[in-house]
Amino acid sequence: MDKNTVPQDYTLGLALFDAVPVLLFGMACLILSKVTCSLLILIGGIVCFAAGMLKVLWKIIVVVGKKNIWPLFVQMRIGMPAGFTLMIIGFVISCFRNDMTAFWNAVLRPVPAVFLILSVIGMAGMIVCASKLDSSDARANWIEQWCNTAAQGAFLIAMLSVGSFLSVI
Repeated sequence: MDKNTVPQDYTLGLALFDAVPVLLFGMACLILSKVTCSLLILIGGIVCFAAGMLKVLWKIIVVVGKKNIWPLFVQMRIGMPAGFTLMIIGFVISCFRNDMTAFWNAVLRPVPAVFLILSVIGMAGMIVCASKLDSSDARANWIEQWCNTAAQGAFLIAMLSVGSFLSVI
């Protein structure tokens, strides 16, 4: 996809469905920041959430306005890595500053562990989709969004489980 490409077969349903994994991830980040007591994880999660919602806005504009607002498309290439970097730094700092024993005990319980593994598998699927599928093709986008929704849903379930074990939520 380039700045002159305006996907023709995107639908409003696809654009709106794109918000589902973004919302799931945002909720999971809120819980993760709370259980790790990390402001950096929260800030990184907000940056990722904002980048994801801007991409949703881009898709809505493509569908409704038949325009490709290129900065809304490419901003994810900056926003997502920046947000994830902040989250990773926040997590590492939390591991050094806080006693994370209860967190690790909660994460290693069967339910959160299985859903974290499923989330990682889903994210690996997203990487495969990004490298193999044409992002301007609506069918490819649906595949990517279902994969992303499954991954972020699994991540949210894992964080909800961890939070409930730690009595944080």
